[in-house]
Parts: sequence; C-alpha cells; structure tokens
Amino acid sequence: MEDKVLDYHDTLLRVRDVCLLTGPNWLNDAILGFYFSFLQKDKYASLRRSVSFVDASVSFLVANVAEGDVAEILEPLGLQSRQIVLFSVSNNEDVEVPEGGSHWSLLVFRKGERGGMDTFEHYDSAGAVNERAASGLVAAVAPYLCNSRRHKFTSSPAATPRQDNGHDCGLYVLAVADAVCSAHELSQSGNVDEESTLTRKLGKITPGFIADFRLELLDLVEELSSGMDTGTATTLDTASSLEHCEYIA
Repeated sequence: MEDKVLDYHDTLLRVRDVCLLTGPNWLNDAILGFYFSFLQKDKYASLRRSVSFVDASVSFLVANVAEGDVAEILEPLGLQSRQIVLFSVSNNEDVEVPEGGSHWSLLVFRKGERGGMDTFEHYDSAGAVNERAASGLVAAVAPYLCNSRRHKFTSSPAATPRQDNGHDCGLYVLAVADAVCSAHELSQSGNVDEESTLTRKLGKITPGFIADFRLELLDLVEELSSGMDTGTATTLDTASSLEHCEYIA
C-alpha cells in the first residue's frame, strides 16, 4: 500500500498524489479534492454558510444518475442554501472508470440576488473542451439548485485564464476557485464590486502564476503534514516520503 503523506479533514493524500505536484504533471482528483477542502475548511472558513464545493467524484456521480436520484445525493451537502457552489468538471464519459478523463474545468453556480436569475459559469482553461460535460452537469443539478426553471449558462467567460500546455488544467481549476472565493469574500466585507474584482483576479492567473502556484501547493501539503495547522492534519514525514518522486508522464 502506498505511503500516506497527508490525512486532512476528509481527504487522504498518498505519495503518488503529492508527487504530481513535483513536476509538469496532470493533477488527479485527490489533489483537487484536497485543495477544495482547504479552501472551504480553512482559507475561506468565513464563507462556509454561503459557499460550498463539490468534488470530482460527486460531480461525476450526479451527472450520470437518474434525475430522481440527484436530490438524494446532493441533499446532505446543504447546497440549496448557498449563494455559490463550485463543481470540478471532468471530460470523462466512461461510467465504468470514475477516475477517467483527461481534462479538468470549473463550474460555478451563483444564486440570483433578490429574485434575479440563477447563473452557471463554466471556466475552461482550454476553451470548450469540457463544454459538453459542463452542460450535462448543469442539466443534472439545475432542477435541484435553481429557484425557477430559468437560468443562465455562460461557457468560458471572457476573463477565463488560458493554459499553454496539456497538463496544468487542474491548477487552473484551483486557482480560479480561489479567485472566485476571494472576490466573494471581499464583496461581503466591504464596498467592493464582486464581478470586477473577480475579473481583475482572473487576469493575474497567467502561466507564470500557475507555475508558482504548483510549488505553493506542494509547500502547503508539506506544511500541513508537519502538523503546523493546529491539529487538523495527521503529522507524517512528507520530506522522506517524496524523496523518490520521479516525473510522471
């Protein structure tokens, strides 16, 4: 069995997962789930009543079950009371391989304010690669999340950052999710326009930013695994566990 590196809230990272951060590798659902958990439980804990995250396994499940089963899956997550819900989206179309697929994107649901229209924004750093998957997910969750039958779906908004390689899509999902939460938090705490703030933050997500972000994620895993987060992570010897990481194609 692979060595555990980090046991954090409801997320378990093993050596192979964390090794993906040490080189130009495609990130798996374990890394995405870990950072979603970090954003929700720690970095943006103040938004816990207004923002929720749905990881890849749940997104895939609700997009591939009968309509009548969606509510049963989502009900425990308390999403109907949230202003914003963020979903990771995969282009996997094989229900026999839940961890399949080759590209990640981010779907953001926003509840309409004061009776306004609910919206879905699909941020795909490769353009329209995941548009079909995102549309399918919207069709599955809209009847449960939306206040009415009418909602707006925007695929790849103009400010969507673009990747320049074939392996950084997962990092773009996490960086955009972080930006969405940051803009929302600022809008809640002061006289800040959320939309323009988000556009400005998305403009900073460049390939250079993403390269640095990969290293920051690795540092975060190492910090949490050393027990520096006041006990929410199990202390493990990350450095020795990662000594033998190699480039994973």
